[in-house]
Amino acid sequence: MSFTGLQYLGQVIKESLRIYPPATLFTSRICNMDYQVGSITIHKGTAVVLPVWDNHHDPDLWSNPCKFDPDRFSPANKASVKRMAYMPFGLGKRNCIGNRFAISEVKIAIFRLLKEFKFETCEKQKIL
Repeated sequence: MSFTGLQYLGQVIKESLRIYPPATLFTSRICNMDYQVGSITIHKGTAVVLPVWDNHHDPDLWSNPCKFDPDRFSPANKASVKRMAYMPFGLGKRNCIGNRFAISEVKIAIFRLLKEFKFETCEKQKIL
C-alpha cells in the first residue's frame, strides 16, 4: 500500500471533520461596520461567532447532513460544496495555521494503522 494517491482517505477525513468538527464555536470576527441581516442590525465592533457544528449540519447547506458520505468531497462533487459551508479549521487568512499539518498527521496515522493491522467487525458491537 502506498501513501500517495489516497484520494478516498482524504474524502473520509474531510467528511469526518464535517460531522465532528474539532471546534464547534470556532470562527469569530469583529464586525468592522454596521451590517443589516434581515431585521437584525449588527453594529460595528460587535463580535460575531459562527457556529461551525450548526453550519456543518445545516440541511440547507448539506443534503442529508447527518449521514456519513465521503463522496460529498469527491472530485466530481466538491464543486457543489457551498462556499463557507465547510470550515473545520476556520476560514480566510486567519484560519488555523496547523490545518495542513493536522490533516497530514491524520492521513499518516490512518495509513499506518491500515498497513500494519487487520480490522474486523464484531457481531457484539453495534456500529454507529
